[in-house]
Amino acid sequence: KNYYKECLNLLKKYNCSEVIFFCGTTNDVLVKLKSSDIFAFPSAFEGFSLALTEAMSVGLPVIGYRSCPSVNTIIVDGYNGLLCDDGVESMSDRLAILMSDYKLRAEMGTNAHKSISGFAAPIVLDQWERLLNRFFCN
Repeated sequence: KNYYKECLNLLKKYNCSEVIFFCGTTNDVLVKLKSSDIFAFPSAFEGFSLALTEAMSVGLPVIGYRSCPSVNTIIVDGYNGLLCDDGVESMSDRLAILMSDYKLRAEMGTNAHKSISGFAAPIVLDQWERLLNRFFCN
């Protein structure tokens, strides 16, 4: 609760209260993602990102940091999203590109949906089963 208040105070301090909104939480993430146009993912460190792949699965073009492990292997720069250099300026430049070009967003969103199909549960479970069988059943 204190963190929320701190964030609100920062919004007021930097005159952002009219353009940045905290919308609360949801139990229906996919509905919220489907109503979006872009998924910006400013993580500096990630393992396998479920949030990123969920966004891609609904056809959202994505933006993430080139230096972020896992993110930089899931996002194919210029195909299913954009990779940017570390920092706010590079992230905002990439956001501006996607925000200003509906056709590019749609194309990258379609590619995001296609490219993430390799991470579908049946495929991943099959890969795990083959790996475990190779080590424990031979």
